[in-house]
Amino acid sequence: MFFRSFHWFFILSVLLYLLMSDAIAQSRKDLEEQRRQALLQIEETSRFLEETQRSQKKSLEKLNLLNVQAIQLKKLISSMDAEITYIDRQIGETNTKVSKMTAEVEKMKTEYAQMVSQAYKNRGKYNKLVYVLSSKDFNEAYRRMKYFQQYSEYRKKQVAEINVKQAELKVAIEQLTKQKAEKEKLLAEQRKESIRLESVKAEQNKEVNNWEKEKWRLRSQLTAQRQRAQRIENELKKMIEADAKKRNATSANLYDKLTPDERLISDNFKGNRGRLPWPTEKGIITGNFGVSTHPVFKDVKQNNPGVVITTVEGSDVRAVFDGVVLGIGGILGDNLFVLVKHGNYYTAYKNLVNVTVKKGDKVKTKEIIGKVYTEKGAKTAIMQFEIWEGSNNLNPELWLMKK
Repeated sequence: MFFRSFHWFFILSVLLYLLMSDAIAQSRKDLEEQRRQALLQIEETSRFLEETQRSQKKSLEKLNLLNVQAIQLKKLISSMDAEITYIDRQIGETNTKVSKMTAEVEKMKTEYAQMVSQAYKNRGKYNKLVYVLSSKDFNEAYRRMKYFQQYSEYRKKQVAEINVKQAELKVAIEQLTKQKAEKEKLLAEQRKESIRLESVKAEQNKEVNNWEKEKWRLRSQLTAQRQRAQRIENELKKMIEADAKKRNATSANLYDKLTPDERLISDNFKGNRGRLPWPTEKGIITGNFGVSTHPVFKDVKQNNPGVVITTVEGSDVRAVFDGVVLGIGGILGDNLFVLVKHGNYYTAYKNLVNVTVKKGDKVKTKEIIGKVYTEKGAKTAIMQFEIWEGSNNLNPELWLMKK
């Protein structure tokens, strides 16, 4: 009964060890993937910064890009910290393992040396054959022969065990050396990114100081932009409410009034949360959803109903999902916007020119609906992208696929 219980305990222990090993490997893999993604985002932001440098036009976009890059670098350095901590823990575990195995090997060698020494001292006291033949009967002779055989096998087994343990120790030492090299490499990379972050911070301060002289002009521009943005939001909301009203519904219970086909589109749209393609082929988010601080006026809070995407000049704008164009609009002093309906979800695309669709058109995922407006002389352009569920704004960052 004892051996059966021990047998199952051993199997469960092995399974638990394997599961823990997989979890540890997965954890390290996740950390490495986070670092890779962060580096890709930083490089993409760097390319856009280079484009703004080439532009002769002074713009807040450079400062926004620098702010994004500073945040990305902080995340990268934090991710590296987590990875270094993880490697440190691995090094500690491997060090303990090496120390334990070294002690085991030394103990086994000492025991083997003592056994060989004892056998050498007793080599002349008896002859194996005489000892066996002097037995009282066959059974005793058999037992004496068996003893010599087992003794010989035990010595061979000890030598084999020492060799195996030494091989395991060698692997563990190599693993420890590799882990230490990985840590040193990662520390060097982290130091490099920390220097890069300080450089970005210095550039940020320089840009903020450049704008200090024009704060009065910038503040008046900001007020005008806010007013235009609010008027466009009101226009979008009116379109959505009018769509619900046509069905004798409100934006809150619109789903119940949808046709079966429209419900299917709505359900599919919802099912693609986190997997929607970007409205531009290239781009990064330089304005986040929700409340944030203005890059120059630290006392000014901005409430963004969507996200601001910085892309290359003249980029095509694409529908992010199958739907129907609910409306196209614009106000004096601003560019066009397009509102696409996906059941009881809506996507809005702002700051567009050369719109290629009209109200009532059915659009497919990634179908071009217009181009992003690019200021004269600029090498980058920005667009505003929003997602609505009824009359409620949703955070597009949670819906767009990760790059």
